Amino acid sequence: MYRFNLNTLNIDENLNKKDDFLILATSMELKSIKERLSLDDDTFNECLIFDENIKLDSLDKYDFLSINYFYIKKEAIAIFKELNMYMSDNYILVVCDEDDSIYSFIKNIMINKKPLDTANYFFSIVYSIFKQIIINQFENLEKLEDIILKIEDDLINDINDIEKINYIRFVTRNIVKNTRPLLYISDMLIKENSRYKIPKDTSKYNIQSLDFSVEKLYTFSLSSRELADKLLDIYSSNVNKKTNDLITKLTLLTAISSPLTIISGVYGMNFKVMPFLEFQYGYYLTLFIMFIIISIGVFKLKKYL
Repeated sequence: MYRFNLNTLNIDENLNKKDDFLILATSMELKSIKERLSLDDDTFNECLIFDENIKLDSLDKYDFLSINYFYIKKEAIAIFKELNMYMSDNYILVVCDEDDSIYSFIKNIMINKKPLDTANYFFSIVYSIFKQIIINQFENLEKLEDIILKIEDDLINDINDIEKINYIRFVTRNIVKNTRPLLYISDMLIKENSRYKIPKDTSKYNIQSLDFSVEKLYTFSLSSRELADKLLDIYSSNVNKKTNDLITKLTLLTAISSPLTIISGVYGMNFKVMPFLEFQYGYYLTLFIMFIIISIGVFKLKKYL
């Protein structure tokens, strides 16, 4: 756990109520400061267990934010993470996993004291964290898009993996679900929050650009979902093509075997009087005709192989 005193700009182990703090903790470390910061049981329990609920609640003592985001690991595995933030009048408490890049980013703010605006440190911290999440999401969406395009190339090359397709579709749908709330959460955090003083001059923060980035992020996530859904269409087209080819081959085999069956059936009848029954070359002529039929059928069948 890291406790950064925003008044002295130093790491401070003591949580003095007179000072302002930026606190970084994991969910397991949260219990040690729960009573000290008077955290309510509902939000505390939400920090202990990952869930899909994305929210920004304004309580009496603090605002509580819970958002989800994702990382793309090797072998196209998506790992969803949760970030929880308590924003009080005199502290910001960030709760996330220690192996998370957001954890490293906030730790870096404490150590290097950047990008802190000492005149508006609460606003600058929230703005910086939110901006970093958006940057991370863009980077991972680009990785996901590369994976989707690779699967599409595999489908074109007749390499079908329906399990991977379904997994990617599941991931993209969750990404859209988790990205959509950022459209209004960003406004509530950056433009309308009453817990900290929003600077009158916000030009250096480029809030308009941040709004645009959130919209582009949501559009990007929708585009990724559409690409993932198209993979299923390509897969279905491949399956239909293979099914049609198989039916065509079976139809040709039936067309080849039918004349042979008719010829053998006719000359297998037990009648004393039959045309050409006593013809000297009848047997060889029949075999020749059957051979011609088989040759034509095989030639046509090879066109579909």
